[in-house]
Amino acid sequence: MIRGSDKKLVFIPNTSVDRARSIISTPEGMQLGEAADPAADMVVLLGGLAIPKMNTDVNDIKRVIDDITNPDNRTIIGVFFMGIFQEMGWTDVIDFDYLLDSHMKNTTLKK
Repeated sequence: MIRGSDKKLVFIPNTSVDRARSIISTPEGMQLGEAADPAADMVVLLGGLAIPKMNTDVNDIKRVIDDITNPDNRTIIGVFFMGIFQEMGWTDVIDFDYLLDSHMKNTTLKK
């Protein structure tokens, strides 16, 4: 659940809506639970989906979003590193409401 709300979390691996599972909070952290209804009013896409070696078609992801949400009442959030959604053209296909793009700076520390 999202703190302070009655929203439930569901994980869908890639585009496999039939494999949707609840996400539950346990003393050991967040874990996958039972099969769950994938219907949503908010979708969070993780940048790993857009990495070329994943071979995920952005149009398939868009179809899943359209199937599990109401286009008039949904929020789509992208969470990713180093501009991968823009670099792979996902922002041209998916109408994100929010993008959380993190960048890393490499530093070498010597003792």
